[in-house]
Amino acid sequence: MRRAAAAGLLALLAVCCGEERPVPPDMGPTASPGRVKPLTSRENDSPMPSAQPGPPQDLPPGHPPIDSAARGPAATSGGAVTGTASLAPRLRDRRGRALFIIARSTKTGQILAVRKEDDPSFPHPFQISGADAMTEGTAFVGPFDITVRLSKTGDAMAGAGDVEGVAKGVATGADKVAVVLDTVRQ
Repeated sequence: MRRAAAAGLLALLAVCCGEERPVPPDMGPTASPGRVKPLTSRENDSPMPSAQPGPPQDLPPGHPPIDSAARGPAATSGGAVTGTASLAPRLRDRRGRALFIIARSTKTGQILAVRKEDDPSFPHPFQISGADAMTEGTAFVGPFDITVRLSKTGDAMAGAGDVEGVAKGVATGADKVAVVLDTVRQ
């Protein structure tokens, strides 16, 4: 009995799956409302809507702007800190896979922003701002302690042999900040 049922089911599947049947007219692109249309339908060949959010009026009331120019306090509370990182003369032959620029609050020691740059060469110009905030909405307001670390492995965690330098008390929006990498981590 089981063999007969299995054979019948296989025969039914073969018939149903083996035939191509035309889509009924009421299921095509011009189907009446309430009917399901095929996923491949391209009504009026209209372009797909953009994945980018529209103007601010398209957002719910009270929603913060999404564009990168106004990402909240992290981006608007101060300017970027720019400068140059260089290796101390005795360490100029050091190489690393990544350079980490870290902005900490001088007052609290909290990391406010981090930037990673791969395969750096020296002297290395850098910029860090609220756009590099670790947590969205973190205010990028100085004074900062800017730590620059050359990582041998490229790992975010500091390790033995990495070379670091710090500039302390850097103001928000400061430019021409010089950081000399002169300390080797043990």
